Amino acid sequence: MPISIQDVAKKANVSISTVSRVLNRRNIVNEETRKRVESAINDLGYSPNVFARGLMLRRSHILGLVLPDLHGEFYSEIIRGANLRARELGYKLMISSAVAKDDGSELMAAVADHGMVDGLVVMISEITSRIRETLRKATVPLVILDGDVDGVKHDSVVIDQRTGTIAMLRHLLRRRDLRRIVFVGGPVTNIDSMERLNAYHEVTAEFGIEVGPDDVHHLDYQYDTAFDLAAANVGEWARRGAAVFAANDEMAAGVIDAALAAQLAVPADLPVVGFDDTRVASMTRPRLTTVRVPMSEMGAAAIDLLCQRFDNVEQPPTKLVLQSKLIVRDSCGS
Repeated sequence: MPISIQDVAKKANVSISTVSRVLNRRNIVNEETRKRVESAINDLGYSPNVFARGLMLRRSHILGLVLPDLHGEFYSEIIRGANLRARELGYKLMISSAVAKDDGSELMAAVADHGMVDGLVVMISEITSRIRETLRKATVPLVILDGDVDGVKHDSVVIDQRTGTIAMLRHLLRRRDLRRIVFVGGPVTNIDSMERLNAYHEVTAEFGIEVGPDDVHHLDYQYDTAFDLAAANVGEWARRGAAVFAANDEMAAGVIDAALAAQLAVPADLPVVGFDDTRVASMTRPRLTTVRVPMSEMGAAAIDLLCQRFDNVEQPPTKLVLQSKLIVRDSCGS
């Protein structure tokens, strides 16, 4: 027969309610009793019925994480940080993506409104009225990654992308004689891409660098599309004394490879910088100058905020800002 909570209580010589308090990590059990109960659980090999506990406590001990995509190191690092912290705090993590064609609102409505998760961490690349309405109606605590949603009660973890972008472009312009910087960004409505583009405009204006209509390109954060764009333009970029600022490392790698394929030297003929500091940045040749984003820390911090919200539902919304950092390597020539 399966080991029951009654068996654990008998072996530990405590009540069933005491075992329940230990299982649910309540601090009202003294240290000696907690150790005795945990020893009995380990000796008997007891595994609590998660669903039964959830029904009794009206808690599933499952947290939801919804991301724009699950592909690539940027998202995998967020998942890694969130998963490790959730496990440390006694929760399981349910992960999915918000599908671009339906904007993910059906998924978020399902996990938020049907008791599947105790709380939800959401990263949204584009805020639509449909997404905003879905989040507004959510009945569980919410943490928004990398943005804010007007009219929705939530905590948030955001990256200070502006500071890192400005530091990188100033570093580049103070050390190289550049007449032009080409921006290769993500989709035109993407929140991250817009923030990086705004900082780009701020620094180019500061240094008197003119930005023409052919200097800003909106792609999809993918290597292939950046390679194709650069393959058609690197010769002209190099002739005009330009550098390329790609809004993520993967696109920067595509630009570098296209330049090398055209027999241009990076950074001598064409300086290239990226963003995120994923492993790609250290794998390119030359190694990529970029801006480090604390991806894993972002995931862990979101779980912390969510669990803090469980303990204090009425506290004011918390916005945690994580810093980005300039990482200088070889691709910028400075």
